[in-house]
Amino acid sequence: MEKIKKIFQAFKNFKISQTVSSDLQCPDCKINLLEDSGYLSLGICSACGHKDTLSAKQWINLIFDQNSFDEKFLNIDSPDPLHFNDSKSYKQRIKQAKDSTGERSAVTTGYGHIKGIKVVAAIFDFKFLGGSMGYAVGEKITAAIDKAIVKKLPVLVITCSGGARMQEGTLALAQMIKTTNAINNLHDAHLPLIGILANPTTGGVFASFANQADILIAEKEALIGFAGPRVRAVNDTEQDRVLSEEILARGLIDNIIPRNELRHYLERVLGLIIANEIKVSAPQASINSMHTHKVSSGWESVTTSRASDRPSAKDYIDQIFSDFIELKGDRNGLEDDVLIGGFAKLALKNVMIIAQDRNGGQTEITKGRVSASGYRKAVRLIKIANTLKLPIICFVDTPGANDSIENERIGLAKSISDTIAELSNAQVETISIILGEGGSGGAIALCCTDRVFMQENSFLAITSPEGAAAILYRDKKHAEDVANALGVTALEHENIGFVDEIIPEPENHSVKTLKEASRFIYDALTETIISLQNQNQKSRLVAREKKWNDLGKNTKFSGKIQRLLLGITRKIKI
Repeated sequence: MEKIKKIFQAFKNFKISQTVSSDLQCPDCKINLLEDSGYLSLGICSACGHKDTLSAKQWINLIFDQNSFDEKFLNIDSPDPLHFNDSKSYKQRIKQAKDSTGERSAVTTGYGHIKGIKVVAAIFDFKFLGGSMGYAVGEKITAAIDKAIVKKLPVLVITCSGGARMQEGTLALAQMIKTTNAINNLHDAHLPLIGILANPTTGGVFASFANQADILIAEKEALIGFAGPRVRAVNDTEQDRVLSEEILARGLIDNIIPRNELRHYLERVLGLIIANEIKVSAPQASINSMHTHKVSSGWESVTTSRASDRPSAKDYIDQIFSDFIELKGDRNGLEDDVLIGGFAKLALKNVMIIAQDRNGGQTEITKGRVSASGYRKAVRLIKIANTLKLPIICFVDTPGANDSIENERIGLAKSISDTIAELSNAQVETISIILGEGGSGGAIALCCTDRVFMQENSFLAITSPEGAAAILYRDKKHAEDVANALGVTALEHENIGFVDEIIPEPENHSVKTLKEASRFIYDALTETIISLQNQNQKSRLVAREKKWNDLGKNTKFSGKIQRLLLGITRKIKI
């Protein structure tokens, strides 16, 4: 008897939508949903996976700590600027929606806690006139964001909407401007916006404030886009729908998370997205003071850094950081898996990681080579880090940019240039570590930071030794000679002032010695972040620019390079 009471209580709390609750059967597989715990808790049929659209109250029960949600901005009502009337008046439709949902508008706003972390939230209810955005919705969202700025709280928006509300005409469209301006203000206050795109999210909601989120998460198989199928059918007979899986593959959102995992995922995001101070003591001595660096030839550094068993950036991220949430996409329709990045935690300090994955890429030719979309993604991540005041850590390991004709046509050079400009101008602390190959401009794009490190056996070159040999000698066989002449080693870069410090490596370094190598990098990062965050910001930025302006002014260095180049050119056979 007690078990039956519990089932009915859960059923009552969940308030199943009318389309299914009338006969308590799944519309797809016809099982009895009253006995389905998966449906009662998540709105998902356990037998066939059919998903019901959740109401605002259901989302609140699913996401927030029990009884923690405090609704605000209740007394904002929808105007009727057009005195709109189809088969019913607009006022009648509003009253009907209020009566059937128990809500005052299509969005519920207020404060809530997720595992004790307080947020300002706006949750759409599709059952209220299709979750459409009119004046009241725009006003409530803007008021909620204004309150978040005053209280210095992150904002969570759960969208489920058909777009702007027709019955309010241009006044509804204007809410796209108002809400987007509110997000600009939120970001100016260095506060984050987290977006969950529920099924469906379309029209003016998706095309305004929702797409300004710092991290965008979607439901599985959610309909997402600017135009819904009925709107698109006016001009296009295509019946295809754009679902969340496709827009994830195209770099337009960051992740797809099942409903039952959303709460835990949001807890992780909130733990990583807010700027904080590092909580670890700096190492007692500099990494360089405890290690004598082996003197390697240029060619030895090249061959060692290219070894197939050398750890990748992904390996180090997994080993060094206590949590990492990857962000996907350039937000222009492309995703590059060579350039990885996202929110991470280093010694309880929240940071932004941007890394080149030596093992990423679709083919052997593109392996480790970042595309134009990859650099555009880097620019996006730098901007997010700047907005949220998160230090940036770059891991460099690439034979060079992906210079295919296709990438040239979509703006490879521009995307590299934009990365250099954005990273050079970042107001937050920035660190780069060259882990292996540092191939030309593709690598240098992530090196314009406050501090630059090189692992002991990594290298940095103006072009690949093979490429330089082909240019200078018309023969790749001279790659070893060129590598030895062009000053590619870590020690040579430290001597000229490009590199601030060399990070030692274990003997015969490979994935087998990853743990030991990671400790060296961890110490370098924590020591440097502590040092940088203790500096005056203006002084730090001046020092960053001065470093790059002064590089090469050392006449001893300039003379040495000139002599090296002269020695090479004398050997060229025309």
